[in-house]
Amino acid sequence: MQRDIEVSPREETDLEMNKGVEFLLRTPPKPTYIITGWRKKMQQAIIALSVMVGILTLGFGAILGYLIRAYLQDTTPQYSHPEMYDENGNPLPDELIAIRFEGNPTQNDDED
Repeated sequence: MQRDIEVSPREETDLEMNKGVEFLLRTPPKPTYIITGWRKKMQQAIIALSVMVGILTLGFGAILGYLIRAYLQDTTPQYSHPEMYDENGNPLPDELIAIRFEGNPTQNDDED
């Protein structure tokens, strides 16, 4: 401060106080986020109901999805290759060739 300006004693003590100390000495305001009484019980009930509704919705969606998938698979015709049927549309189980490979498929017999 400049020396030729007079400062009252009250303002002088205010100027000397550190803002951090002033902040620490200040009484804290009452927090507004603390819920007491019936509001706390109501908040707990709302949270419990929300969780239950969420779980029931997921369960209902899973069951409904499974039933719809099963219905669509049962009603949709399954198509196969035309060479697997005879002239009348009957499957040919006796005339089909099935090949099964045994052993290690990565092993080469060229070196033998």
